[in-house]
Amino acid sequence: MRVLHLTASPFFGGPERVILDIIQTQTDPEFGVRSVVASFSENGNSRSFMEELEKAGFPGRVLQYDMPRLVAAMGELVRLLRNEKIDVLCVHGHKSRMVGWFAARRTGIPIVGVSHGWTWQDWKTSIYERIDQWMHRRMDCVICVSQGQADKVIRAGTPKNRVVVIHNAIDLSRFDAPPNTEYRRRLEKYFDSPPQLIVGAAGRLSPEKGFDILIDAVKIAAERSFGVVLFGEGFLREQLQARIDAAGIADRFKMVGFTDELDKFLPWFDVFVQSSHTEGFPCVNIEAMACRVPILATSVGGVPEQIEPERNGLLVPPNDPGALAAALERLLGDGDLRKRFGDESRHRVETGFTCREQARKYYDVFSAQSAKRKQVKNFPEK
Repeated sequence: MRVLHLTASPFFGGPERVILDIIQTQTDPEFGVRSVVASFSENGNSRSFMEELEKAGFPGRVLQYDMPRLVAAMGELVRLLRNEKIDVLCVHGHKSRMVGWFAARRTGIPIVGVSHGWTWQDWKTSIYERIDQWMHRRMDCVICVSQGQADKVIRAGTPKNRVVVIHNAIDLSRFDAPPNTEYRRRLEKYFDSPPQLIVGAAGRLSPEKGFDILIDAVKIAAERSFGVVLFGEGFLREQLQARIDAAGIADRFKMVGFTDELDKFLPWFDVFVQSSHTEGFPCVNIEAMACRVPILATSVGGVPEQIEPERNGLLVPPNDPGALAAALERLLGDGDLRKRFGDESRHRVETGFTCREQARKYYDVFSAQSAKRKQVKNFPEK
């Protein structure tokens, strides 16, 4: 079976890693899938994903055409689908869904959409996501990364019988090596005076991630023996830094930019915090869980499908810095609780969020759609 994954990749992040994990696992003889990945150029930024694909030995294609020449992009994709003899097109993101749908219908190839989540972060994004909802209703199947996202997709009009939930997963082998103590020292060097405990956070510096709430929570917390290291970049950087300065916590809340070594830093956080207003199924949470780091998160999207309160972490309502501060203080003040949550988190990942299970479920969807195409060909190949 030949599957083409189409995306619009501005960098190598969580969704890109999920795609790579799927196609790597599906090369196993159990599945025997031949995968091709194509991305819109995104002003040249897709290069980082293409390089990761090349390192892993997979073919990557950067489409020549992008916004605003979407008609030309559709024609280019049609040619790629035919030349590669693709059986199923799997699309990630609103632009990929729109262009992919027209190309799929032109070639008679089934199209599967993957829905990671909607942010509604600004008016422009809201327009795109309204279009995305419309496109979801026209997919042959929609894979949602959480039940929370599936509920949103169904409420937006996609027939329930075309929606499948497949949780994101991670490659546990990335976290099997003993942690390198150099990365703890590097975390400590971000501070003039190394704190006793270090709280980690990571993500785009954009509104939906709720880092303003995390800043307010750190200001409220009576506990002062900890520092925060936030990895990430985004257009809110200056605004968030001004908030940190105004809160008087610049000595213990450090925004340190993007890193491609997050895997190596994660084991050295004493607590990992996710303060989002909205989420799909954040991979960074399960990566931290794999490192036995206790999670404090907001109860949004698919996060409650990762964190079971009082068993492997704590959940608080979104947009509530007081609740976030209280939960943070509780975790920081109880080393036994942190260890218990961390050990249970690792077990949760090992039993529920493995790449093989994810790949098998994707394979089942792809096989079902490919079988339908073989039974009924409504469109000519030429």
